[in-house]
Amino acid sequence: MKISLMEQNKFHKYFSILISCFLISSCQLNWIEERQIHLNDIEFGSSINETFKQKSKKYFLQDSSKNNLNLQISSLQFKKKNFYGGSAARAKQIEIIGKLEYNFTNMSSSNSGTLYVSGWIPVNENNPQAEMNAQRKIVEELEFLLLEDLAQEYWLIES
Repeated sequence: MKISLMEQNKFHKYFSILISCFLISSCQLNWIEERQIHLNDIEFGSSINETFKQKSKKYFLQDSSKNNLNLQISSLQFKKKNFYGGSAARAKQIEIIGKLEYNFTNMSSSNSGTLYVSGWIPVNENNPQAEMNAQRKIVEELEFLLLEDLAQEYWLIES
């Protein structure tokens, strides 16, 4: 009888610790997930296209009522690199590299930086139109990755 009570107490102890860990982690995740990034002002460089500006509104809201940071995105570039191989030295893969230059400022400080992301696609010599469509799709995906990285940079500055 005494042994079974000890086993029950151990079980309750470990079970309560496990449940507590789950509750704490889920509460923190919801706090981060539901929180939106409010900025005083968002400025874009002249080379930034309208589709990227629209995508950025999903991550950053402009709200000048509080003492928030300002964001300036000065440049967004995508470069394509072909990688060759084989006996005929033909293009095998394409790497697309995205580069975003940003600056977070407020009254007392300025944090600027550059973010890089890249993606790979195979070369499709038989269907160049499909290759062009794949390049457009990967650029769209890289834009979202750059915005997610920019949001992470914001949280690092705020913490």
